[in-house]
Order: sequence, then structure tokens, then C-alpha cells
Amino acid sequence: MNEFIEKNMTLLRYYSIITRIIGWMLLIGAIVVPIVQPLSGLSASSEHRSFWIYLLCEQVILGYVLIAIVLLGLAQFVRYLYEGEYRPGLILRHGGKVLYIYAIALIASPFLTFYFRMREYGYAGTANLFEYLLGVNLPDIAKALIFIGMARVLKRMMPMVEETKTLV
Repeated sequence: MNEFIEKNMTLLRYYSIITRIIGWMLLIGAIVVPIVQPLSGLSASSEHRSFWIYLLCEQVILGYVLIAIVLLGLAQFVRYLYEGEYRPGLILRHGGKVLYIYAIALIASPFLTFYFRMREYGYAGTANLFEYLLGVNLPDIAKALIFIGMARVLKRMMPMVEETKTLV
């Protein structure tokens, strides 16, 4: 592993920098989107406001904040691999928990969307829950399983990387 890291040091640095830049851009986007969307004239009418607020929160939290935190944690992990003196940051130390939270949010999101559609539009505006979850949101369930697997791998890899660093 040390040989791989030494051979690809510049590439790992670029990956870390680019991942960190994208993560921070997503966090800034999480601040900008809720401000710009109402100003753009696309705000919802008052009778559907709760559903639109929910969708905006889902878009900001799932689409920006949580994935930004995952990317910043990945940048910390890559930096932790190639820098000898670097200690894991807060996100990397709790990376498994962050990935589990993201997976839970991905799984809960379709249920919450279905609930808000039922509440806002009634049963006529929605499909069967089973069809909705499996037909429309199967990719989200697959993503959640991937993130759970990544959390498990990270939990097992961190002690191995730490041990490898102490042996050198």
C-alpha cells in the first residue's frame, strides 16, 4: 500500500483538493439555493407551500449538505493516506456515522415524500406505496445500501491504515 501511495502521491493530492473544492461548493450551494429559489419567482402557492418547503429541504439536505459532508470526509481520508503527519479530522473520525445518516436519509426520503403527497393531494394524486417505493425510488435504496457498505469498509479500514502508518 505504501508503494502505491508513493507512486501516486500527486494524483492523490489532486483528488483530495478537487474533492474538497466540490464539497465546499456544495455546502455553499446549500446556503444559496434556499435564498435564490424564492427570489426567482418559482415559489409555491400558499395551498401547496408545506410540500414545496419539504421538497426544498430534501433537495438541500440530501442533494447538498450530506453529500458535501461525505465528499469532505473522502478528501480527509485521501489526505490521511498520503500525508504522514496528518491526523484524521472530525468528519473522518465519525465517517461511518455520517455514511449511516446519509443512508437513513436516502431510505426515509421516499416515505416522507409519499406522506407529504398523500397529505397535500390526497390518495388520488399518488400511486400505491409499494409501486412508488420500488418503481421510482429503487435507485435511492441501492445508493443507501452502497453507503452502508462504504461505512462498514471505512470502519474496518481506518485501523488498518493507522497500523500501516505506525509500522513505517
